[in-house]
Amino acid sequence: MTRHTWIATLLGAVVGAGVMLAGLAQAGRLAPAPRPEVLVTLAQTVDAEHRRVDLLLKQRDYAGAIAALEQMRTIAWPEPAVAGDAAAVLRHNVYGRLVRLRLDHPDIDPKTPDALAELVGEGLGADYKAIASNAFTARLVGLRGEIAEKQGRDGDALLAYEEALDMNRALLQQALAGAAP
Repeated sequence: MTRHTWIATLLGAVVGAGVMLAGLAQAGRLAPAPRPEVLVTLAQTVDAEHRRVDLLLKQRDYAGAIAALEQMRTIAWPEPAVAGDAAAVLRHNVYGRLVRLRLDHPDIDPKTPDALAELVGEGLGADYKAIASNAFTARLVGLRGEIAEKQGRDGDALLAYEEALDMNRALLQQALAGAAP
């Protein structure tokens, strides 16, 4: 891929993500960002990091991919008052990918199920239920269930799975309602 093609692809992805997030905000599904430049910068950062992780995974450098996502945890995630709900959705995206990689590669920088549960809690934040249903939050809640199952907390696992299913059902209903002629 030439440099110009790569730049055009990246720009297209960022513009597409920005338009999608703006559309969701206008549709009332996400709280709008009072400072959209913060959200755009965050989205660009997350997009570039995901591309880096994709390349590391392509090279089978699972430790490098996990380390890259761990590094993303250390950034200053903007509050919804600054960047809107979309910032939390992007955080859920990053944490979901990190937790999935950790579960799939438990031999790399091993973490206990309790540590993984703390990681999911950190990623979700205390106010995740105030955000409109979205695929990234649903995925992270589902991962909470998977970890609770590993901890032997079957009741909590069932509750988390049910919560994730409810979010996904709501998303499916929204998509089907939008697809109706």
